[in-house]
Amino acid sequence: MKRAITIAAVVMAAISIAACGSGGKESANASGGGTGEVTKLTYACPGKSARYNFVNEEGELDGYEIAIMKEVDQRLPDAVIDLIYTGEFSALFPGLESGQYDIIGGGISWKQERADSYLYSEVPYFHSPTVLGVRQEEDNIKTIEDLAGKNIAHIAGTAQAMWLEAYNEEHPDQKINIDYVDASSIEIMNMVATGRYDACIHAAADFAIAKQELGVDLKLLDIENADEIQKPDSFYLYAKDNTELQKKIDAVLKEIRDDGTMSQLCEKYFGMDLVPEH
Repeated sequence: MKRAITIAAVVMAAISIAACGSGGKESANASGGGTGEVTKLTYACPGKSARYNFVNEEGELDGYEIAIMKEVDQRLPDAVIDLIYTGEFSALFPGLESGQYDIIGGGISWKQERADSYLYSEVPYFHSPTVLGVRQEEDNIKTIEDLAGKNIAHIAGTAQAMWLEAYNEEHPDQKINIDYVDASSIEIMNMVATGRYDACIHAAADFAIAKQELGVDLKLLDIENADEIQKPDSFYLYAKDNTELQKKIDAVLKEIRDDGTMSQLCEKYFGMDLVPEH
C-alpha cells in the first residue's frame, strides 16, 4: 500500500534554501509496499491563501490546490508528495531554483519573466480575472490611472505587485504608492474596507472569499488591460529543466480535470466551478 501523504511546515522564512533537494528515491518497503522504489517529491505553497492553500484548525495544509495535489499523489503509485508551506510567497521561487522544492503553487499566473526561469504546467487548474477593488462609497477611483498618488498594499513577488512596479517605472509622474505587507489577499481587502488603503488589485474569486469570510463588500471595477497584470489562469511550476516531472504531473492533472474531480474540488472550496475550459 502506498505511503500516506505527509506534511511539513516551514515555520521560519529564513530556512536555508541550500538544503538538500527532495527528488531522491526511497524503497517502497518503507511504506509497506512491494520491492519497487518510490520517488519522494516536495510541493511548496505559501499556506496563507484562503480556499487555495491554508493551515486549518488541525494544523494541516488544506485548500483547493492542496486537494488537487493530494489527488495527484493518490494517482501516482510510484511517487509520494510531501506538502510544505513557506509562509511567504516570495520564498517559493528560490526554493524551486535550489532544488529544495520540486513543485510550487499559490495561485501562480503565467508571466513571461517567470516562464523564462521556470517551467509551467500545461494544464491550468483555476480561472479568475483580475479586477480593481475600492470602497463602495469611493467615486474618484474608476481606473488604474486614478490610483496616482494613492496608497495600495500588495504581497511582494506576486503578479499584481510586479505589474504595479512596472507601471510606476513607466509613469514616474503618476506613481502609485505601494506598501508591501505580510498579509493574505483577503486581509488586504479588509484593510481597504477599513480605510487603511485606497484600493487593491486581486483575482475576482478572492473578493468573493473576502465577502463570505470577513463580510468585506468592495466595489469591483474592470481593468481594461487585466491580462497584462496576470493571465486569469493559475498553474503549478517546476524547475526549468524538469520536463519529465512536468509531463508526469500534467498527465494526472488532465485526468483529474477530465473526469470531473477538479470541478468537484473547486465547488467544495469556492462554491462554484472555476476550472478552465479544456
